[in-house]
Amino acid sequence: MSELILWTSREMNRLRRDVDKLLERLWVCFAGGAHLPGEMKGPYFEMIDEGDQLVVIAELPGASPEDVNIWVKNDMLYIECERRSTTQEIGLFHKKIHKSFSNITKSIRLPSRTVPERVTAEYANGVFRIVMPKATKTTKGPIKISVK
Repeated sequence: MSELILWTSREMNRLRRDVDKLLERLWVCFAGGAHLPGEMKGPYFEMIDEGDQLVVIAELPGASPEDVNIWVKNDMLYIECERRSTTQEIGLFHKKIHKSFSNITKSIRLPSRTVPERVTAEYANGVFRIVMPKATKTTKGPIKISVK
């Protein structure tokens, strides 16, 4: 018969803290930054600066391009997603209709000015890829103009 090893309460508390920290990090990673279960603050976003353009990857699972409005104003990117769905369950003696509605609005401050007329968006499998060319930098301060 094997011998049982008793853990002290200090060791158990340390193990519990370590597991809690691990689960919290996993939850934040997989839930897109939500701090409490069921409290999603929005979809997952990633912004990539590629030098001459900004690329935003927005994951909106279950959304189609018709459900999403994207626009740029000044130095802000706005994404609005509205989803409605209706499902029916018909049994021998009952009929259930499930309706759901979700609305997500997200605004992201852009690190630099962009050219709104040249912004493009692509969609594939619930992931939107938004490409925004940066505006050319203007010099600050007075510019001396020579007169001939």
